Amino acid sequence: MDPPDEAAKEAAQRYIPTRTLASAAPSRTHEDYQIGVICALATEKAAMVAMLDETHLKLKKENGDDNEYTLGRIGVHNVVIACLPAGLIGNGPAAIVANNMRRSFPIKFGLMVGVGGGVWSKKSDIRLGDVVVSQPTGTHSGVVQWDFGKMEKDGKFQRTGSLDKPPPVLLHALQELKTFDITDGVNLEESLSLMVRNKPRLGQTYRYQGGDYDRLFDATYNHESDETCDNCNPKLIVQRPVRKSSTPRIHYGNIASGNEVIKHGTTRDKIAREKGVICFEMEAAGLMDNFRCLVIRGICDYADSHKNKVWQPYAAATAAAFARVLLGFIDKQEMVKMLPPFRPLRVLPFGRNKDFVGRQSHLNRLITILHTENTEENCQRVALVGLGGVGKTQIALECAFQLQLISPACSVFWVRASDITSFENAYRDIGLQLKIPGLEDDKADVKRLVKAKLSQESTGKWLMIVDNADDFEIFCYNDKDSKYSGLSEYLPFSALGAILFTTRDREAATRYASSNVIDIDEMDNKESRELFQRSLQNKQLVKDDSGTIKLLELLVNLPLAIMQAAAYLNAKVSTIAEYLKIYNESSSNVIKLLSKDFEDIRRYPGMKNPVATTWLISFQQIQDRNPLAADYMAFMSCIKEQDIPRDLLPPASEFDKEEALGTLKSFGFIKERVSGKSYDMHRLVHTAMQNWLKLKDEWKSLNQRTLCQITSVFPWPQHKNRAVWIMYLPHAQYAIANFDTGLSRIKETKELLGKLLHNLGQCFYIKGKYAEAEAMYRQTLQLRETVLGKEHPDTLATINNLAISLDRQSKYADAEAMHRQTLQLKETVLGKEHPDTLASMNNLALSLDRQGKYADAEAMHRQTLQLKETVLGKEHPDTLASITGLAISLDHQAKYAEAEAMHRQTLQLKETVLGKEHPDTLGSMNNFASSLYRQGKYAEAEAMHQQTLQLKETVLGKEHPDTLASISNSASSLYRQGFGKPVQGPGYRKKVLTEKIKVSAAAHSGLQTA
Repeated sequence: MDPPDEAAKEAAQRYIPTRTLASAAPSRTHEDYQIGVICALATEKAAMVAMLDETHLKLKKENGDDNEYTLGRIGVHNVVIACLPAGLIGNGPAAIVANNMRRSFPIKFGLMVGVGGGVWSKKSDIRLGDVVVSQPTGTHSGVVQWDFGKMEKDGKFQRTGSLDKPPPVLLHALQELKTFDITDGVNLEESLSLMVRNKPRLGQTYRYQGGDYDRLFDATYNHESDETCDNCNPKLIVQRPVRKSSTPRIHYGNIASGNEVIKHGTTRDKIAREKGVICFEMEAAGLMDNFRCLVIRGICDYADSHKNKVWQPYAAATAAAFARVLLGFIDKQEMVKMLPPFRPLRVLPFGRNKDFVGRQSHLNRLITILHTENTEENCQRVALVGLGGVGKTQIALECAFQLQLISPACSVFWVRASDITSFENAYRDIGLQLKIPGLEDDKADVKRLVKAKLSQESTGKWLMIVDNADDFEIFCYNDKDSKYSGLSEYLPFSALGAILFTTRDREAATRYASSNVIDIDEMDNKESRELFQRSLQNKQLVKDDSGTIKLLELLVNLPLAIMQAAAYLNAKVSTIAEYLKIYNESSSNVIKLLSKDFEDIRRYPGMKNPVATTWLISFQQIQDRNPLAADYMAFMSCIKEQDIPRDLLPPASEFDKEEALGTLKSFGFIKERVSGKSYDMHRLVHTAMQNWLKLKDEWKSLNQRTLCQITSVFPWPQHKNRAVWIMYLPHAQYAIANFDTGLSRIKETKELLGKLLHNLGQCFYIKGKYAEAEAMYRQTLQLRETVLGKEHPDTLATINNLAISLDRQSKYADAEAMHRQTLQLKETVLGKEHPDTLASMNNLALSLDRQGKYADAEAMHRQTLQLKETVLGKEHPDTLASITGLAISLDHQAKYAEAEAMHRQTLQLKETVLGKEHPDTLGSMNNFASSLYRQGKYAEAEAMHQQTLQLKETVLGKEHPDTLASISNSASSLYRQGFGKPVQGPGYRKKVLTEKIKVSAAAHSGLQTA
């Protein structure tokens, strides 16, 4: 070992300034420059360039590298110096400059040299012109990104993530320099003198500004007046000991970096206390993860409102001087020993998608999780989950390219995980790229070798994308008796790594990534339109705006479906209108269009592209994993795809039902509505499932089973269960539309169909859609006469209800004939006192009344009423209906007093028995008001009509015929009181009168179940 005095002498020689030499050296290559220096300002770079012992000729840059470089030598080291573009400051621009430098030169480490704002304290007596060096202190790496983190619930800002430390070679050199400074003293003045000798022009501006101009004001006192502090209050200057020497001192500690300039004393002190920093600047946080370096800052201000640029040149000079001295403590042999900079790998199956559109919010979140929030304390995992064809793979691919732009040192590896073979092949490709020894051995466990390599921190930063990880069973498989293990055992773990999964299965996504699951839905309208336009050869097609909107709506903004439609238009040279015509012509055409295969260079070889087939593998997985879920999916494809009630599904235990629905939600095939009582199935999945069932020859039998299930749970429609049958109605209609009665010769099935049709007729009748009700009853009647016979009670019930629907459409003669036929048959089959017979008597009486046969109607009403009171009781709803019918007949014969009394009696009873909002009660209110009207009691009639109208709008809806009748009646009452004209205007009154029903539905007792 050298004697202490000799060692000190040798160390001192390392940074003794030498004369700047002319560039007459032999030609150099990019490999000769392995130390990079980055400055933010031209002032800073000028000082650094002036520290060179010699300058070198420029070298050619890599394509895409926009930096401008100064090459030269300091001592034994060649360095490359770059500066941020004019006008740009902050972490982002600094990261770009560093990334470009690493592309053109094999940089082993770097220095960030420039000016910063100091934090004075009694502990750290930092003055203007001093130097602060980023030495790891406490839990920090030397640089703290103070403005990155998240706001906690208590309002406190929590910094997240951490930045990389400087490389060991710099930290060792720094320690040597500090040791030398203690024993012998590091004199920056000699390097500052060299700067002036090399560049005399800098002598005037880059000089010490004097202690009198180094003023630190109280943190709470803000700057006044112009750029200088000449007019600031001198009494608020912090009194500090006077320094005997102007030689700059060196301070070591954490430096705060952020994208915002700190110009406020109180804020400066608050951050300094919280983060333990002694300097503020704006670029270092953009470098530390991808450009491992030491940050050197000359102090030009105190990061408060009093900052100005007077001290910037001198501060830049002292920082550059320290950088020069530090390089003298780095042995060239140590540089040689350093491993060459790691060249990140990119193992991807596809190139970048130039037509990638939107999804920026998803990408931002991915980058945040995988890069910004990556604390290097864990191997981050995140999963993209969504329906097949929604674009998960393309988002993952774009994320890979964007991440490498932000973090150039990060390698990206792609693993297709649709099955074990594709997983193993992907791992072999990765192993070859990593040049793992022993990989060529036939007996080598490739998966385990790759896992081991990526789990080593020496491999550097990496992202592994595990695509199509839909079958979690191959990941979680565990059989002690088998030599095979689940694939999850081979997933690497490194604090420098991260894994991104894509899957259609939410349950799998949760297993892979816990809470870091990102849902990928269809595109929004703007994104889908842009994707459609980019995919078209003839861009003019999108000028058909309405056609484009309609097409994208039919394709539910699903990226795969959009690209498939565009491929069809490109191949057939078709217009959007022609495509829509084919699409809308029939459901079979939809399947044909969605089954068309098309070329896509961004899909795996051998993988089928059509929308109609892309989900087949998922259908099969569901069938294997949860047969009940497959049954539910098949059932849903036979009914309307929207608002499917949970209670409509085939019976199962609550646990099994929850598991089955959970599986379908997990794959994205259905979505639960907010109420939790119904579900929506994706429209294209609905179509594809129908196609799958047809391919398996199960469509017809499934429709039959669906019809049976709906019929078994569909209630007889009444006011009190309206919410239930209103939800079931569209699904029953859809099932019937798909069911061919000729497909089944089973009597029981046709009976069920007849029952369901009968119920649907009642639904339409209650909704006031009498023509639709008539159509349903006629279908029911035809079916029941064939299956049950003309005299069966259910057939008679259908005839009865058909006649009532004719009545409500003013087809009185047809209705009377049918009522008489029904009554005669019921008296024979059921007997004269059977409730259904009495109902037919009541309905015939009403039909007579509407045709002006008031005496006959009255007689039949009295006979019916007498029988009903005996058989059913005085308060039975059917008895009350007969009282209403009799009162109406009396009204028509001008027997007003008796009619009014009967209306009052009926209304009171109905309010008690049925409730005030029951449709029959509202009918009685309407009839009572009409009776008052006929007696000339217009004000009283109008008040009751208004009350009835409000209730009907709430209970029946504004477009219901009974509601329209109340509008007309109310208008007539007002007109009779001398208001001059109907309140709704002539046009609306005409519409109302056209729809008006002359006799309330409440008079009908006879809509019958069957």
